[in-house]
Amino acid sequence: MPKRLQTLHLKTNHTATTVDGWNLHLVRTQNKNRATHTFPVILLPGLGSSGAYTFDLSPDISLADYLAELGWDVWTIELRGNGLSDKPSLFSKRGRYWTIDTMVEKDVPACMDHICMHTGNSMVHILGHSMGGMILTALLAQGGPTAARVRSAIIVGSSCFLEGSWWSPALPIMPATRFLYSVPAGLALRLYSNLAFSKFAIRLIDVLYFWPSNVEVRLAKAVLSRNFSSISPGVITQFTSAFGKQGLCSGTAPYAPFCDPEKMRRIETPVFMLCGDRDKMCPPQGVEKQFSMMGKSNKKLVILGPPATPTHYGHFCILMGRRAATEVFPLLHEWLSSYDDLDGPPEPGPPGQGSMASTPADELLGSGGATLGQLPRSRHSQSLYSQPVASPILVHSRL
Repeated sequence: MPKRLQTLHLKTNHTATTVDGWNLHLVRTQNKNRATHTFPVILLPGLGSSGAYTFDLSPDISLADYLAELGWDVWTIELRGNGLSDKPSLFSKRGRYWTIDTMVEKDVPACMDHICMHTGNSMVHILGHSMGGMILTALLAQGGPTAARVRSAIIVGSSCFLEGSWWSPALPIMPATRFLYSVPAGLALRLYSNLAFSKFAIRLIDVLYFWPSNVEVRLAKAVLSRNFSSISPGVITQFTSAFGKQGLCSGTAPYAPFCDPEKMRRIETPVFMLCGDRDKMCPPQGVEKQFSMMGKSNKKLVILGPPATPTHYGHFCILMGRRAATEVFPLLHEWLSSYDDLDGPPEPGPPGQGSMASTPADELLGSGGATLGQLPRSRHSQSLYSQPVASPILVHSRL
């Protein structure tokens, strides 16, 4: 286990309100002694996930802390229905039914507005994991004023094409979820968490989320027990389209594909896609398909796994695996740094097509840049939690 550093990070709570009245919880992580970058970084979580527990589960492995230690102003988002954000309620106007489109059109813009107001910036970097990457893909493909505010994009363990996903066996029952008030994914995983990685475990579930050799069991159990909430039937129903040839489609008529070929070719934002070679939820073939559809702007694809890395990577291992802080986080920092120049948009360059299946990690950082050994290999910290600036909600309780 890497030794925790003594650097104190300041974590503050914020609340962003959407145009339809949902209050969304954000956690800002800063290193007050080392704010060295221009644009803030948004961390966008996946399906039914708490942003706080996805990106800041423990001081032992926290992407939020790692980036803050390197001078980034990090904002972790919790989308509607998840974490400490508003939940649907029978006694309010917050209905049970929404789609991924809702989060693209309402949740992300509200959070961006709030973050830009508090930081004085007009642009942000965004990293999306799993469904968060789908949201980010849709945002970029649609274009417009909100997409223009994305300085660079990182899509982690995510694609709008789920052919070959281990979710496929559940496809026949997904449409039936529309008759439920909500899909109790969080409750189901909390009940299962005590069995995970034990002799009573269901291997299909364990491997769907983690590659066993690349995760600490206590962290895996914590993710399963704390991270997930109930899911809107609208989101689950919409997910069925991701298994088709067109990939994930809009949840409203005319149900256009998020990865419309013409729109994907027009994306100018620099995009970095990463995926684990043993990601059973979002297989590499879907990631490669989406990557090939993107325009000729700066882009890079990395598939983590042997022979370039000592171990395989599953869906959550990229963010909290045993080697994430030394093999993955430096790549994210280097990419963000490459597109953080205040003087103007980055100059277009040749599209990157590196894969960690064939390219050493140090080379992927780019010629002339720092190597993995030169970057901080594990910037974990003990965090100083402050009282919230914009919300009375307490910060999440880490391990």
